[in-house]
Amino acid sequence: MKNRPSFSSACFAILSTFMGLASAFAESISVEELNSGWAFYGNGIRKAERGMLYMKESPGSLGVMLVSPDAYGEAVTVKYEIMPLTAASVCVLVMSASDPGDALTLNLPDNYDGSMGHWINSTENYFFAFHNASHNRFPFAIRFPERKLIDEHQESVMTNGKFHEVEVGRKDGKIWLKIDGKTIVEGVDEDPLGAGYLAFRIRGLSEEPAACLIRKVRIETHLE
Repeated sequence: MKNRPSFSSACFAILSTFMGLASAFAESISVEELNSGWAFYGNGIRKAERGMLYMKESPGSLGVMLVSPDAYGEAVTVKYEIMPLTAASVCVLVMSASDPGDALTLNLPDNYDGSMGHWINSTENYFFAFHNASHNRFPFAIRFPERKLIDEHQESVMTNGKFHEVEVGRKDGKIWLKIDGKTIVEGVDEDPLGAGYLAFRIRGLSEEPAACLIRKVRIETHLE
């Protein structure tokens, strides 16, 4: 006769399975959802095409960006693939963006033009920039509006015309950015921001607008 598992071991197995399932929740964001469900700001275009999202600045643009319709908690990881289409295309992910204070809101001006001023001065957020050699910088993470540098890499790690895997995350005060599986920016915020919204942003130069392709967006939220 087969041995029956004890009640305690059976409960432990069930609890372990439940905890494994509940410890993280992942959602894939389709290209169609990015194109129609996320708010688009700035002078430019976005278009779902061939399983990718195409985003481009128009001449005279001050930056274009997509902002999530939902807020995410204090333990979140965003994974996606991005191809900068020009050398001038600075790529950015904004995490935990909200109005200052405890309210879980993100209000942008009615006439918001995609420029950086509102994000630097009037919004709490973690700002990750990469493929940013055209702005004379290496990949970095900054907390706004304090302008607190979390970390900055010492070299450029991305090239235009190629898809790169990007992972940006925060958990237990830890902040990180990975490019193609390698951690290039990491630090700790001792007094971390609360929950907030996500945004994809690109910005070029005055004479060379930015453009990119985005695909395979996946957002993972973790239990505290």
